[in-house]
Amino acid sequence: MVGGLLAEMEAGEARHRARKAVDRMRLEAILGTMALDLFMAAGEDLDRWLAYSRRNEDYEVKQRRYVHPDASRQIAVQAAAFLTAAGYADSKAGSYKRSEIGGHGFRARLRATSKLIALFNARGVGRADIGVREGAELVVLKGPPARRGGPKPLVGYDDNPTTHGMREGLRAWAAVANAHNIQPAERLSGPSERSLEDADDGAGAIIARERARLYRVFNNGSWTAGGRFYGGWWMTMPSVQRARITIDGEPVVELDFKSLHPRLAYHLAGQPLAPDDDPYDLGGRFAAVDRSVLKVAFNQLLAVGPEARIRKPAHTALPRGMAYRDLLEALERKHQPIQSWLRRARALELQHLDSQIAAGVLGYFTHSLKRPVLPIHDSFVVAARDEYKLGESMFLAYRAVTADLSGVSAWPEIKGWTPGAGIEEKVLRAVQRVW
Repeated sequence: MVGGLLAEMEAGEARHRARKAVDRMRLEAILGTMALDLFMAAGEDLDRWLAYSRRNEDYEVKQRRYVHPDASRQIAVQAAAFLTAAGYADSKAGSYKRSEIGGHGFRARLRATSKLIALFNARGVGRADIGVREGAELVVLKGPPARRGGPKPLVGYDDNPTTHGMREGLRAWAAVANAHNIQPAERLSGPSERSLEDADDGAGAIIARERARLYRVFNNGSWTAGGRFYGGWWMTMPSVQRARITIDGEPVVELDFKSLHPRLAYHLAGQPLAPDDDPYDLGGRFAAVDRSVLKVAFNQLLAVGPEARIRKPAHTALPRGMAYRDLLEALERKHQPIQSWLRRARALELQHLDSQIAAGVLGYFTHSLKRPVLPIHDSFVVAARDEYKLGESMFLAYRAVTADLSGVSAWPEIKGWTPGAGIEEKVLRAVQRVW
């Protein structure tokens, strides 16, 4: 089938000389890869766009770990141009636009058309027939954007025991997860719950529910900035749909660290919040502000630097007479004890800590229990039978990561427990005996 696409491409070209065999082989490989990726993405969401790079820098030798071994800028651009001109894909040019955290850049993107889908269907090729290329990089290091809010360039690196260990851990997790029948209850749909600061890190990845796959993304050219897990098809599902996932036909439970980043910041400042403290409760005239708006505003304060101007996100509803600036100032007044975390561009530090906690949970389930666990940054989905073990591992992973970072001991708050089962109390008693 891919050979047919290449023949169609070459038939429409006005070339005086045939390509060299090696160049033709490389073009066929990249054209096929792009067509397969588009078909896989369309199987989950007909409106899903996949990004590809038109930057020479992304194909340099130091970046080779991130790209197909046959890829070059010229080949990628040629393949994309053919797929678009022949009607197999829609295309969008790369762009940059300002947003509430300074701006967002987007690489050039493609989306499968009905013509491409019909081509695969006519050949009897289904999603289950398509695998993931061996050697696809699972540990990604990105540099800071050239301009605030712009795209983050990929950064080459030399492997060491730590990166080898992360990669092997991701493969081991995938082997366990894919040994089980993990299914969504319905087609993936609905608004994404990906947070603003994650928009670039998870963009362009293929989400395939036929198999479980994760990769990690570090930022600012540093192994201590970010490190979160991406790539799971369950991550951008609305929580009401995640609740309908089944694992080997069994219903699931999702446990969530409650207000993890503000609680972490207070813990590291030596002033852990009490269990009933709500970092997003401003009271007074701010009581009418939706909690989701307060969470976004707090995350903005964590993400931006001291000179950055924070803009109100689009479609944010505030009570009449209230300016977004008023909300930000009220949050800063409430959180004076952690001022060193606000407007200091330190969100990626907290993301690194939550990624370490997540790695602890995944490692326990993978190597000790050999049971599947699906991470969503600061929450985790498991089969209902594993709720106790999940809660236990979340408490202990939090303590293991934070033990040497603060002179004060504290336990996290976890929500999502099965009502009336008493599991939270049993888990707390058990972990407090251990630690």
